[in-house]
Amino acid sequence: MEISKQEIETTIKQLLVEDLQADPAVIAKADRSTPLLGRGIGLDSVEALRLSLGLENRFEIQIPDADLTVELFSSLGALTDYVYRKAAARKEPV
Repeated sequence: MEISKQEIETTIKQLLVEDLQADPAVIAKADRSTPLLGRGIGLDSVEALRLSLGLENRFEIQIPDADLTVELFSSLGALTDYVYRKAAARKEPV
C-alpha cells in the first residue's frame, strides 16, 4: 500500500501534538513551509530526535544519524518529502 505525502504530513502533525505536546493551534496552521526548529513549531534537538523515532516506528523506516540534520527539520515539507522517499524505498510490503 503506497502512502501519500498528505498522509505523512498528517501523521507528522499528529506526532507533534500527541507525542511532543506541540500547540494544536500552531500545528493546525502549519503548512509545508513551516519550520520545525526554532521559530515555527519550535522543536529543540531532543524533540526532533523523538519525532524522528516516532516516524521510524510509524512508517517502519530507518533514519540514519547522518540524516538527522538541521536541513531535514528545516520545514514540514522537507521532513514529509524525506519520509515519503524512505517509505517508497522500502522493499517489504506494509
